[in-house]
Amino acid sequence: MLFNLFGKKDEEAEEHVFVDRAYVSTEAKLKACVEFAKKEPAVLFICWFADTAAKFREFFRQQSLDENLIVDTHHLHTSKLIGKTPVFVEHYPLHTKEIDLIKNWDAKKIVVYSALDEPLFRHFGSDKIIPLIKMIGMKEEEAIEHKMVTKSIINGQEKIAKLITFEQSAASQEEWMKKNIKKF
Repeated sequence: MLFNLFGKKDEEAEEHVFVDRAYVSTEAKLKACVEFAKKEPAVLFICWFADTAAKFREFFRQQSLDENLIVDTHHLHTSKLIGKTPVFVEHYPLHTKEIDLIKNWDAKKIVVYSALDEPLFRHFGSDKIIPLIKMIGMKEEEAIEHKMVTKSIINGQEKIAKLITFEQSAASQEEWMKKNIKKF
């Protein structure tokens, strides 16, 4: 009993498939993805929204990288994953949708690149966190990566899911938030 003061840890110790790398800005996230693409030629960057895919393709072209490294989930077939390392460049606002997409994949860990200035994070007050992060001296190109970040994102997605009665599709994360969360 003495060693179990705070309750069982089996639920807490649960491992998540997603590993989050959160950057202060979308620009920093884009640059990090380009650097990763240069180091890892077998990577496939996956976008949930068409606007994100278009933005990434344009940025990759500007960096002289193959825009075919970017695919949106509407055009993703499991055959495109063969020999590739899947990496998401954003979260979908609903965690269940993410899990449904990857449930038949053979991946143990999937990296998700995020930015604190994205609508999903702004919904939970990241506008207040960004100045604090900068004040403590964190550089914009540094990623916040910890399992607590991933768990917080999942908790946020689950809170959003409770607000949705009928999901409306959208071309961007911001549009999705506006259409589906009335107080956004």
